[in-house]
Amino acid sequence: MPSPMVLSLLDQAWSLGFRGSVGFHHYSEPFLDDRNIQLAQEAKQRGMKPYLHTNGDLLKGDAQLCKNVINNYESIVAGLYDYENNTQFEHAKHYWMNRLKRANLQFPTIGLSGSVGANSMGVPRALVPTDTRMALPDLIYANAPCQRPLIRMIIQHNDEVCNCCEDTSGAFKPGNVYQQSLEELWFSAHHIQVVQNLAEGNREKYILCHNCPLPPSTTVQGPKKIVITPRHHTAAKTR
Repeated sequence: MPSPMVLSLLDQAWSLGFRGSVGFHHYSEPFLDDRNIQLAQEAKQRGMKPYLHTNGDLLKGDAQLCKNVINNYESIVAGLYDYENNTQFEHAKHYWMNRLKRANLQFPTIGLSGSVGANSMGVPRALVPTDTRMALPDLIYANAPCQRPLIRMIIQHNDEVCNCCEDTSGAFKPGNVYQQSLEELWFSAHHIQVVQNLAEGNREKYILCHNCPLPPSTTVQGPKKIVITPRHHTAAKTR
């Protein structure tokens, strides 16, 4: 996305009163874009909180980049995927804690085979099978409330808006930032309807949500019980 558009989006968000977290990635490595630190600085100047998800490869050999990251990012998530046992896992964590001292550092890990402490948001799970290293059952929650479209606004490099982290291709078609402002997109009748449907647990209205393994984001109101079924059963029916 051209820099003028990125800065325009930050300005639009600022004018709407947004002062929350901003990330310059979406299932991609942020430092493949040379503008990354500059964009983080622009977000900070507007009172926002830049946060970073990185595999760390480009940080390993660049001390100045590490310093810039520490100085400009409110929080940093370092992906740890290249380990084969718990000793290597702990070594990798200590490496990054020493490499990025004073940083607010987190680790979204995928556990070893048979582990029970795995948790990861490293892949869009609605579109892929559950990783065998994750100690999570491959389930769907057919009528579970979901408020994730209210948590964040995702704008892809091609200017299309996505509904949530699972929506990697703009499947909900909420709009394009070149054709509408952030305010128009966020408060559009289409976005409001999607938010309302999912908050009420109507996942069956959307193909992506119907097959989504993410659990309820809020408690269920009233006597209704959430229907929980193995995800592969649903996949078999939809083929």
